[in-house]
Amino acid sequence: METIPKTDCENIGFFRKMHGINGDLILEFEPHFEFSVEEADHFFVELEGLLVPFFVKKGGFRFRSANSAIISLDWVETEKYARRLIGSSVYLYQSEIVDEAEESLESQFENYLLIDKTIGKIGMINGVDDYAGNIVITVNYKGEELLIPYNDNLLIEVNERQKTIKLDLPKGLIEV
Repeated sequence: METIPKTDCENIGFFRKMHGINGDLILEFEPHFEFSVEEADHFFVELEGLLVPFFVKKGGFRFRSANSAIISLDWVETEKYARRLIGSSVYLYQSEIVDEAEESLESQFENYLLIDKTIGKIGMINGVDDYAGNIVITVNYKGEELLIPYNDNLLIEVNERQKTIKLDLPKGLIEV
């Protein structure tokens, strides 16, 4: 019987508890694995010292917080079966770990000048935060801290040379 070598995998977290009675589980993971967990269609669960593959059901993933998610796994449909997995370590292949630096808007847009399509210059971006998948840009506008929700649909242009980002912000978001 061929097994999955632990040396090829990385422990990303564990199943903390059940969610509901239909076999859904709460996966608690280290925050730097957020993108890896979101992209995964399967996980390896350590059972009796061996890594056993479990596949995520279609639509069976949703973030619960910044470091936990509700997971529905194929063939895990009862409370009894799910209970066996509670406390088990969860792994992904090292090759499936997404480098957060490549994905992170946080470091990419800090200290960029935010420009609105209609208003013009808004201010320097002080921070970019991710609240469970919702990106929020923090900017100092006319002496006040302004929180602006970010969505790719709002993006018009990023100029890396001039360090500017131009958005088409919804009307009424900023009082002129």
